[in-house]
This record gives sequence, C-alpha cells and structure tokens, in this order.
Amino acid sequence: MNILLIVFSFLSLIFGVYWYFMHVPNYHGYISSGGEKLKKYLNAEELLSLTRKDSAEVWILDVREEEYYLMGHIPGAMNFPHDKVDQWYLEIPKDKPLILYCDLSLKTQNVIVFLEEKGYTGMLNWGKYKRWNLDEVVEETISI
Repeated sequence: MNILLIVFSFLSLIFGVYWYFMHVPNYHGYISSGGEKLKKYLNAEELLSLTRKDSAEVWILDVREEEYYLMGHIPGAMNFPHDKVDQWYLEIPKDKPLILYCDLSLKTQNVIVFLEEKGYTGMLNWGKYKRWNLDEVVEETISI
C-alpha cells in the first residue's frame, strides 16, 4: 500500500509540474492603456537602439531579483524587484512609458497589474529576459 501511495504521489507531482508549465499564460507583448507606441520595442534590435540614446524618455525596468540582474541585464535597465513593488513603485514617474521584463512574463504581468491599479499607464510587458540575445550589461559587485 505504501509503495502504491508513493508512486501515485510521484506521478501526481510530475503531472502537476507538467500542467503548470504548459498552461501558465505568456503575457509577452501585453500593452497597457496608453502604451501602443511601445509595441515597436518588442523587437530586441529596436530596444537596443532605444538603450543607445541618451534619453530617459522610456524607462526599462528589470523586475527580477538583484542577483539575477547583476548576472546580466538589458543595457540601461534599472532593477526594481517584483517582490518589493509596493516599496519602490512611488519612485517611478507616472508620466514615463515603462518597458518591464523578468525571468517569467507572469511576474512582470503581476507588477503591471499592480501599477495599473495605482494609476500607471503606458507599459509594455517585454517578456522573459532570455529573449534578449544582444549585448548585455554584467555587474561585478553586489550591494549588501
């Protein structure tokens, strides 16, 4: 009986993991109200050209944890971890367009929904960082 229970539990766990990864929605490309002009930056080359401008017209937010940000991020991106959004959102101006990304587009979408509830508009869910296949910035130190 114990063997049967262990086998059933193991199979249930495998099915649960499979179902999760096959059915979690991908919010890559979601645009909030007022963010239509950001759609062109879904292309990595267009986003790279934006990062090469000396302009703060669009903010790029990396919402991954700091250690992942330090291992590599899109040039010009600022780190605002998703799990601390309630602490940092007031630092982000409401009048600037925002491009957000993370390691799962679902985390980014949760941040966007939070910001929309706080009155932010003009946001783009760029998706997963692994979509970035161009030059990146790698930091050598971590703050403590």
